[in-house]
Amino acid sequence: MQKTEKPVIIPLSEEAKRWLPKPRGNEIPFFDIPTTQTVIGRALHKWAEAAGIEKHISFHCSRHTFGTMMLTLGADLFTTSKLMGHSNIQTTEIYAKIVDKKKEEAINLIDGMFT
Repeated sequence: MQKTEKPVIIPLSEEAKRWLPKPRGNEIPFFDIPTTQTVIGRALHKWAEAAGIEKHISFHCSRHTFGTMMLTLGADLFTTSKLMGHSNIQTTEIYAKIVDKKKEEAINLIDGMFT
């Protein structure tokens, strides 16, 4: 779900699939996935608590983390934009700027080696 409340369909990674309940027999898998930001927020809080994460994690924070991670891992801007359900690639470019800043900070660590 995105801000416009238009559903976004994305594939699941193999890691994500491992966390899903296994269907029994010939049962078609059905997942009770939260559909509002409030319900998603509650689910995120429960999952974070189960993982031992004490920091408050919001729906927006989880989307931001996903976008930044995808770009950091090397996904291209267009694909990341589509996975996030952005209708305008300029929205996704915000995440690219964060990744570029982190790259610059990382490379500047080298300067300290020679002083």
